[in-house]
Amino acid sequence: MDELRTGLARIAATVVPDEDPYDRLMRHARRRRRSRWAGLGALLAALLTTAVVAPATGVGGLGNWLRDPEQGSGYRVTNDWVWRLINSPTRGSLAADGPLLDELTRVFDRNRDEAGMGSALPAVKVLFADDSSGVRQVVVAYHSDTSAALVAKTGELGARPQDLVRAGGISNLPILPFTMVGGGPDGKGQGSRWLLGLAPAGCTVWSAPSATLTAEGAVGRTWRRAATPGYLLLDEQRIRGWWRVECGGTIREEGPVGVRTGELSGRQSAPALDPRATSTGPLSPDDELRQVEQAAVNSYRLLAETAGLPGTPVPVRRWSGRIPGAGVPASIAGPASGVGPAVLQLGTGHDALLALAAANDARRDDTGTLAASRADWALAATAVSSSAGLTAIRLPARAGGHAILTDQLLVAPAQEEAVLVTATGSGAQRAVAPVTNGAAILSLPLGAEVTLRVLNADGKVLDVQALHEPATGERIFNEQLVSTW
Repeated sequence: MDELRTGLARIAATVVPDEDPYDRLMRHARRRRRSRWAGLGALLAALLTTAVVAPATGVGGLGNWLRDPEQGSGYRVTNDWVWRLINSPTRGSLAADGPLLDELTRVFDRNRDEAGMGSALPAVKVLFADDSSGVRQVVVAYHSDTSAALVAKTGELGARPQDLVRAGGISNLPILPFTMVGGGPDGKGQGSRWLLGLAPAGCTVWSAPSATLTAEGAVGRTWRRAATPGYLLLDEQRIRGWWRVECGGTIREEGPVGVRTGELSGRQSAPALDPRATSTGPLSPDDELRQVEQAAVNSYRLLAETAGLPGTPVPVRRWSGRIPGAGVPASIAGPASGVGPAVLQLGTGHDALLALAAANDARRDDTGTLAASRADWALAATAVSSSAGLTAIRLPARAGGHAILTDQLLVAPAQEEAVLVTATGSGAQRAVAPVTNGAAILSLPLGAEVTLRVLNADGKVLDVQALHEPATGERIFNEQLVSTW
């Protein structure tokens, strides 16, 4: 993160307009790029430093941040809910200040070069204006009859429109029906983290900042309706848990606050990597397993914090070893009791691609560049265990720049004498696999309704657990993510 900040500062320092006629023509492109990179740096620094999975900024995830149509021309809108959002009344604590909104509209229209937008989107609409979080925030939509783009700026409390249009932020990004934008401290450490979720007028936003575990280990939540109409603005202490958007009695969006892309970044809170990996060549097999165990525990902590789960009991290693055939180091982390959420990590890195769904339900990354930049990332998957005697988690696999859940189920019995795992269900659903290095891998379709049994060499059943998992869609700890607009 420090290297990112340094690099962004260096880029910004070199973008200085001069009086050359050609440079004057290119000023728009330079400012557009500068605004985009400043926003990216601010969001990454603010939202990836302490937590989670790469934040969705309401614009489709990290891959989309780097897409930049020529001259700020925006993105074609094919979803009526996006138009409903654009045509909604302005929200925020300053929504009733008509003169301010008029001035913001004029300034952002006249100073498109500063805002990072071109003339292809002639209409300007202030979607959000707020002073309640200790800074002044504005979210502005630029649109034509067919396309639109988002600009979000943050300035000092009470900042003038002329100052806001030149302030740091994000520019020329796609608009989703549920727009999420956030920010954090500036380069001087001023300000605090914040995150906004903005839905179309008439929709209701709910939040569940904390979660509990049932006796069977499942995640439970109590939902609270936001007091603000169609939006929720979270400060630093509340950027955790889940939120939900209901429109006309239908749940349109539900998932972790600010999280959509399935990227775990635990670098900031992770223990230092073993120096022997760089000083004396590759790690020994034992050291490699110890490192993947640390990485799995750290990934569990990040996901548990994001979900709003209690910090205790602390996670421990439930199993570690190498995946048969591939030889990849892997580890399962979860509560010592064995009952509750669990995380499986493949690979020793503290950056990981989180598998949320099967291949036919998974969201695709936008570019081959994204896939190449994550080629050495670890893979992770989540599950919930209802038995202290075994943990069962889907093996994740790489698919371009993201991870998917496979039909391979890793079962790790707690008993050392376990030699066989069976799965039986209705019809022809049946699988058997030997326990090797403390784990068995069964071939079962996602969502299979089977009962898992662990047996010893004498055929005695050591443990029994029904497999519970969603058959389709995205999930984290078996909680299903929803996005149906």
